[in-house]
Amino acid sequence: MSERISIYGFGDIDRSGKLRWLANELGLEVDEQRVELGAHFQKPYIDLNPLTQIPTAVFRGQTLIESTAACHIIAESFDSPKLWIGRGEPDRDKYLFWLAAFGENFEGRLVECAVSRAGILPPQYFELHEKRMRPKLETVAKMLPKDGFVAGARFTIADIVTGYGLRLAVRLGMLERASVEPYLSRLVDRPAATAARFFASLK
Repeated sequence: MSERISIYGFGDIDRSGKLRWLANELGLEVDEQRVELGAHFQKPYIDLNPLTQIPTAVFRGQTLIESTAACHIIAESFDSPKLWIGRGEPDRDKYLFWLAAFGENFEGRLVECAVSRAGILPPQYFELHEKRMRPKLETVAKMLPKDGFVAGARFTIADIVTGYGLRLAVRLGMLERASVEPYLSRLVDRPAATAARFFASLK
């Protein structure tokens, strides 16, 4: 019997998608726990996530917040499939670079841009971030591998984090889809990404 994970999120396009994709890569059964907009500021949700952020995951009795950290913790619970690169392993430098580039440098700003475009934040957020981020995104797009994945031949959670950022950047018009091909199509074509509905908003 497959292990189960509970994922709390607004829907398919928020950061809960990273956890949903990872769960499908690992063969976990997903219990979807939809959270209404605004309910993440109230009990009982804040008892799970006192930072009032989406998503939250519950796995093996542990409550996990911060989506990239949660992906690390869950992925490192499995050696097959091994979706992480540990100390001393080949390509760890690439793995850490792409995790940081999208998990730290781009993701938060891209999310704010998406929320700004949706009218939840003022339009100034999009205008400010776009001006600063577009040249950096264009630079990292040129660094994407023509073959394989960002940390070499093996797919890892660095690809999930990178894929989330690229999906946002393309949807927001900050990157042309052609500029991130053929790498992006390799992610889109993964059965686990399809099962997680991760790239549905690009089609």
